Amino acid sequence: MFKGKVVIVTGSSGGIGAQLGVRFAAEGASGLVIHGRNETNLQAVKEKCEKAGGGNTKVHIVRGHITEEEVRQKLIKETIERFGKVDVLVNNVAMYDPRTFFESPMETYDLLFDVNVRSLIALCQVAAPHLIESKGNIVNISSDVGVKPVTWAMFYACTKAAVDHFTKCLALELGPKGVRVNAINPGYIPETDVLSRAGIKTDDQQWYSKMASEAYPLRRTGTKDEVCDAVLFVASDQAKFVTGVLLPVDGGSLAGTARS
Repeated sequence: MFKGKVVIVTGSSGGIGAQLGVRFAAEGASGLVIHGRNETNLQAVKEKCEKAGGGNTKVHIVRGHITEEEVRQKLIKETIERFGKVDVLVNNVAMYDPRTFFESPMETYDLLFDVNVRSLIALCQVAAPHLIESKGNIVNISSDVGVKPVTWAMFYACTKAAVDHFTKCLALELGPKGVRVNAINPGYIPETDVLSRAGIKTDDQQWYSKMASEAYPLRRTGTKDEVCDAVLFVASDQAKFVTGVLLPVDGGSLAGTARS
């Protein structure tokens, strides 16, 4: 599906990002750039990707915080130096904070918007000229709470709403240049460590899963691979007439709360 393609996945030292790296390699990507802050985790992901690619996928690591301009420039510069092009940019890196409006200091707002929105937009600006050249595409990993209002994780939800609108605006601007831009809006995916990194205890995480399983029409939470399936579809030529789309992978969450 991605034979001869060069793919960048940010935030790929674990969770959905790491699985995306493995899946792109398994689907034949010739060049893969993975990114994160944990060198040990990145090395482990690199080995998994190389194994999944059967020796045909060359994997390069870029380490650092996505909020740093130097890191964003390095991501694109080293991709071009090593592989000569960029075909797919997956903006996966994000921070989560579970607090409500009254619980959240403005410092949290600033940090979340810096990581989840500003850095994503800035990276797109650096990558866009190369994506125009390759007629490539961008996939932004958003959330179902970017579409539906919630009281918990309010600032996080606002960042994802911003990502969604940016996705559609950028699709309008880059479409005439042959570049597609789409977003994936997952529901709750327990396999990721996003809640742990936000300081949420195991018992509370189990409550999240129970709440989602009872509310979602499909009566279960999602998996990393189900999110990856959607990402690979919109990033592939199978979706070459698809742009400006927000694709929910949420068990029906956005349709409403199911009742027995």
